[in-house]
Amino acid sequence: MNRAKIQDYIDQRTEERRGVYHAKMEDEQRFIINNHPYEIVKDDDHSFDLDKFTDRFSMILSKFDYLVGDWGYGQLRLRGFYSSDNPLYVPGRGTDTIQDYLYEQCNFGCKYFIIHNLEVNIPRHSRRRRTKSRRRRRSVGYREKRVPLKEPNLKQRHHQEVKTVERNRQRRFVIKKRGE
Repeated sequence: MNRAKIQDYIDQRTEERRGVYHAKMEDEQRFIINNHPYEIVKDDDHSFDLDKFTDRFSMILSKFDYLVGDWGYGQLRLRGFYSSDNPLYVPGRGTDTIQDYLYEQCNFGCKYFIIHNLEVNIPRHSRRRRTKSRRRRRSVGYREKRVPLKEPNLKQRHHQEVKTVERNRQRRFVIKKRGE
């Protein structure tokens, strides 16, 4: 892919995202995006631009307590951080690592801003567990309940035998009691 084609894709994506989020400034420090309040904590060299921020914004960022936006090569990059009282808190993404992020991952001397999320939306996690095997899950309206077999352990099963049954070119194993 050449650079012109990549730039066309980027321009197309920004046009699709334009107008999805509605933002307005309440005062110099507070603004609202889709009825969700935010506050500007630090604005290095007046780098915050509400229009550019709303173009890059995504609702996945509403779960973070603080958002850091940094400018590199004319593009805005957003990164979220948790406060220590957030249940999603991870030490590597805590608010105490914001300064490390600015020193290590941002361009030297880049303009940046820090925004505080006033109403954090913590996502609900489903109770779905990951299984060790790679079985496909069906997306149906009921849940399969597995009942463990009440059989004795293998050493005590002397009264059973295993047979292989072939039907329609498929092999199946059948366990039957001896004498049936």
